[in-house]
Amino acid sequence: MLTVYLEVLEWDIEDGVVVDSRPSQDWIGTKVHNTDIKTGQYLIITPPNGQPAQVLYPVKKVEEKASV
Repeated sequence: MLTVYLEVLEWDIEDGVVVDSRPSQDWIGTKVHNTDIKTGQYLIITPPNGQPAQVLYPVKKVEEKASV
């Protein structure tokens, strides 16, 4: 699992899907199309019931965590 830090959000991503989101839970279930996420990248996503889009802010930090 990856924890990705954006300007105002933190996402836990597992198998290309947001499984937890802080502070807003609205992003859970979002598909992240980037396969190798790095600092400075802009994420390409498809929110639940939404259209593909690019996140407006670059990735600030990425942490790899063990899945539970």
